[in-house]
Amino acid sequence: MRWVRYIAIAIINGFGVVIGIIWVAVPTTVAQPSLNYQLALSGQQPDGETPQSLSELYKLRDRLKVQLDNLAKTSDSAPFPAELWKSAIHRQQSQTLTQQLQDVQSQIQIEERAKYNWDDAAKLAAQAVEIGRTSNPSSVTWEQSQRLWQLAINTLRLIPHDSFLADGAIDKTIEYQGNLSVATYEMQVARSVEKIRAEEEEIRERARQEQEKKEFARREIERKEQEKKDRARKELERQEFERQELARQELERQELARKELERQEFERQELARKELERQELARKELERQELERQELARKELERQELERQELARKELERQELERQELARKELERQELERNQQATSQPTPESTATPTPAPVTPAASPPNFFFAGDTNRDGQINEQDEAGKEQWSLSKGALILFNDRNNDRGKIPTWKQTKVNAPRRAAMLSQVNLTLSENFKTSQLFITADSIASPHISVFQKTGDGWKPVDISGAQPLVFSTDIVLGVEAKQFADRNWNGTVNLKATAINNGQEIASTTIQMGVSPWMIAPNTAPVTEVQVSDRGSVNSEFISQLKEAVEPTGAQVKILQGDRTWMQDTQKNGYVQLPEKSEIRQFNVAIKSNSDPDKNPPVKLTQDRDLKVFNIGNPRSLDPVTQWSDGYGNLQVTPPIPGYPMGRVYYGNSGNAGFNPELLDFIQAQRIQGPPVDIDTSWLLTRQVDEIINFIPAQTPGQYVMAIASPEAGVKLLEELEGRGYGDVTINRGLSTQTTVSAALQNRALIQHNLYLQQQKLNPIVEKLKREFLLGDDQIIQVPVMFGYSGYAWWPNMVNSVPVNGKLLVSNPRGAMIDGVDYTQERLRQLLLPAGVSVSFLDDRYYQELKGNVQSATNTVRKPEDRPFWQSLPNN
Repeated sequence: MRWVRYIAIAIINGFGVVIGIIWVAVPTTVAQPSLNYQLALSGQQPDGETPQSLSELYKLRDRLKVQLDNLAKTSDSAPFPAELWKSAIHRQQSQTLTQQLQDVQSQIQIEERAKYNWDDAAKLAAQAVEIGRTSNPSSVTWEQSQRLWQLAINTLRLIPHDSFLADGAIDKTIEYQGNLSVATYEMQVARSVEKIRAEEEEIRERARQEQEKKEFARREIERKEQEKKDRARKELERQEFERQELARQELERQELARKELERQEFERQELARKELERQELARKELERQELERQELARKELERQELERQELARKELERQELERQELARKELERQELERNQQATSQPTPESTATPTPAPVTPAASPPNFFFAGDTNRDGQINEQDEAGKEQWSLSKGALILFNDRNNDRGKIPTWKQTKVNAPRRAAMLSQVNLTLSENFKTSQLFITADSIASPHISVFQKTGDGWKPVDISGAQPLVFSTDIVLGVEAKQFADRNWNGTVNLKATAINNGQEIASTTIQMGVSPWMIAPNTAPVTEVQVSDRGSVNSEFISQLKEAVEPTGAQVKILQGDRTWMQDTQKNGYVQLPEKSEIRQFNVAIKSNSDPDKNPPVKLTQDRDLKVFNIGNPRSLDPVTQWSDGYGNLQVTPPIPGYPMGRVYYGNSGNAGFNPELLDFIQAQRIQGPPVDIDTSWLLTRQVDEIINFIPAQTPGQYVMAIASPEAGVKLLEELEGRGYGDVTINRGLSTQTTVSAALQNRALIQHNLYLQQQKLNPIVEKLKREFLLGDDQIIQVPVMFGYSGYAWWPNMVNSVPVNGKLLVSNPRGAMIDGVDYTQERLRQLLLPAGVSVSFLDDRYYQELKGNVQSATNTVRKPEDRPFWQSLPNN
């Protein structure tokens, strides 16, 4: 029925306009009484005069007084009694004049009282007129005007009916009654308008609330959709909500008994500190014992390896002595037979069946050359003879990992025998076997030791291409005086195999071994390029519209640096976790050969197929071990964001691996053993990440290259720096400024600081978690304080970044890709962004902030959402090792 109200108001407003015009047209004097009124006195008037005004009444009164005085004088001067009749006349005249004077005085009182009421009513009317002329009067204003008009009317009604102003008062009363009606009407109109405005405001408020409900419902749908895509995260968020609710209730309970709880908390913290100190001492003792055990195990393995090699050497020497002894005896026997034939007479039988002379065995080593690239100069010659039997990281022929399981044919490795040139030829490690013509009638065999034989393949280069070689000793090689062999490894060194193989070349003639020699080769170790290495490609998953802006900003930041952005379709939200890109090295004549090799995640292989590089079709991908069954809390522990490497540091020229240790689950032990078996970037350093939601070390540590070549800084998450940043903002008067803008955690600076549970939680993390980690990193990586920057960050109760984590960033060719922290905007500048720029200013690092709101709500940031392919070190690892 709102439209009926609007029509009624329109009609009333139209009538009000007309009345308003009339009202405004009334001059100010309309409310003033006319002073030129006439008085009509009853009775006789002197000299037949009728007073016309109050002043005339006063004059008449004065004349009557004069006449009475004159008459009194005349009466007193009458000399004779004969004139008594005149005295009687005088008395009657005196009585008449006296009566007239009394009547005049009575009328004057009436008129004076009437004039007072008339003037008072006029003043009230003037005030009502003045109020009515107020611009945009309200209902209260019109009510005041109505009251004044009513008072004016009531005042006019006090004028006596026998007053000369009685008729004028009636006219004025009628006039004022009209004005009273106008004021009453305007008051009702104003009240109606105000009521309608209030109703409209109420409707608008209800509409706003309804819109807020719809917006809340929309956000709720989006939240549920995100929870549906990531059920595990939904469970964690639910637990987080429950924990926050429990924390809120706990805070209320603590407020009721604050002093007592503070005392208990102090005692508990003291006990916890002592317990942590005890645990830390115990942990260090365990680490020391573990290092001693590992060192003893390493020495025992080295001793066993040396014993095995010594036994093998002695066995080879024994076999060589036996072979030489047999050859000597055979020569003596043949010499004896020739002497006997020369001195004896031939018989018919001997003449019919002469005995052929056997081939003399080759006893000279130069006639049987068997070696690989022992000195790693990219070519094979006599210089590779020295030390060919003993392989180490610094010296000895290298073999490349060449797993072909990711070929299109999907043929298992053990069934693959043909190697296609030139693609696979480039992955083979060459070994030469050079012979003299004396071995033309001999059979040549290649054998491998029993431990290594399942892990390698050997091929012979022939006119028809590469042919597989039987390394069991059952099938001989295709004879040639210049034999070229190619060797590949089916796996890297791991916990079950140290990566070395003993290849033996043997020449057999008439069932007898006439020559043999052995070389030892080793698999080129797998290495991870540090964040300080140049980037050739950045990989990111296309999630549709939710991360389209992120991808656009990523391309804008990366492509000017010379790197490419590879956008992948599929379900790889966290690209960092699916694949760890690494490399291997092999020597060549003029330069070093680099091959990209990646470890693929074992989790969900169908959902996460290998990522091929844009610039290298020969990317090798392999797996370590089998998938592990992890609970929802530790399910991300094995993600490759949890496996990182430092830049070159003292004692580790290729960097040192570090990882997050989440306690009971830890990081995949098979992968840690694999890193240890490479013997070049290990032993890995474990970092306590049990308190993080993702349990991944890249959430709190990142090495960032400085502008000066070879220099870097280590960024580490600092909750204490985050709290101080908020306190600094509030101290400068910015407590009401919004932080976490546009996120589910959006709040103000003051509100965040008033959340004492959140603040105390972060300060606890700094003291009990981050400070010990910093000390350990300084000790393990030999870092100085000037190489460490404390990046402001805050964590929620379950260990997620409360605002976008700027540590979880990606260095790309002199530029650092960082999550937009959505901090407080001060004079158009993000205060938190500016703080990071100041921290990185001494290192000369250029920063690009990316909008990763989609990933932040999923509890991840820029590095977790991307993966990088980095250019390996130009210097060969064998030239960088300390013993060189």
